[in-house]
Order: sequence, then structure tokens, then C-alpha cells
Amino acid sequence: MYWRKDYFETLKTVAVGAGGHPEWAEYATFCLQYENGMRDDAFVTLEHFISKLERAPFQHRRQFVSWLMHATEATPGRHMAVPNPLQLRIVEPTLAEWTILEQDCSEPHRWLGGHEHLRQALEIDPNDRYALRKLIVLILSSVGTEELPERYLGSPSDDLDVLKEAEELLQRLPDESDRQILSEAIREERTLILDYLRGRQT
Repeated sequence: MYWRKDYFETLKTVAVGAGGHPEWAEYATFCLQYENGMRDDAFVTLEHFISKLERAPFQHRRQFVSWLMHATEATPGRHMAVPNPLQLRIVEPTLAEWTILEQDCSEPHRWLGGHEHLRQALEIDPNDRYALRKLIVLILSSVGTEELPERYLGSPSDDLDVLKEAEELLQRLPDESDRQILSEAIREERTLILDYLRGRQT
């Protein structure tokens, strides 16, 4: 498990955070069992936790999901702390319900992700730093330079436009380190596109 050491550190850290909430004790136990290699036992514990939380009032589920999303945002091995049963039975239904019950809140749209939800989050709160970063990363991942120099996927001119949008979004990010990293990524993508276009002209 050494090659995934950071994954297991995530489980340990999340377990400590959940341990401060008695009602999430089974989730904390799941994380610790999983971190200790007791996978089968861990998923039995997780099933008990999910079954109880599924029947809990919305506000209880909302509190857990909000905490969990913040605790696992951009962490290595996030899929271990938020495995499919938890994602499909608790996280996604709660976020969907949240968008209906609190329509002026950007947070559920932020965590649901995807272009539509992230843009909705920024309509509600233009300075939602999580949504801003997620949308910029999503834009970068959509640019069609992946298979260069063999071929370009999509439209270079359209991609230059979305990179311009990403730069505009970047100016609203509060974290200087994030701005520097993402700004460099945008420059690299633009250089690849412009080099490709110059190559076509020659």
C-alpha cells in the first residue's frame, strides 16, 4: 500500500474530522477500517451508516455532505473517502435536493460540478472560489490539444475563446498560488493551439 500512502493519509485525516461528530462515528470507523486494510469490514460499517443517513432529515444529510465535500476537495484518494455507495445514495441525492430547497445557494451546484452546475453556482455567487477553480480546470480539460501533434480534437478557434474566458475567471480567484498554476496551464494550452495553427498555415 506504500505507493498509495497519500490515499490512506486522506482516510486518516477525514476520520479525525468525522470523529468530532458523534452522529458520524460509523463513517469515521469506516475510514479507519479502510485505512487499516480491513476493506470488507469497512464496507459493512459504511452500509450501516448509509442506511441510517438515508432516513435522516435533509438538514442532517446536508450538514454531512457539506462537511464531506469540503474535507475531501482536491485530496488524493478522494474516491476512497467517498466511495460509490456513499456518492450515489447520499451525496448526489442530497445535493440535488439542496438545489431545489435552497435555490439561492451556490454550494450544491459547486459540488455537483459540470459546466451547467458550475456556471449556475457562479451566477448565484460570482466569487465562489471553489466553483471558479473547478470551472477553470474543466475548461482546460475540454481543450482539444490532447492528441497533438497527430490531430486536433474540436475547434482551435473555439478553444482560444474558452481560454480567454478561463483567464477572465482566473482574475477572481483569491489564491495567488492557484492563479499562478492555472495561468501557466492556460498559457501552455494557448501556445499549443497557436503552434498548431501556424503549422497548418505553412
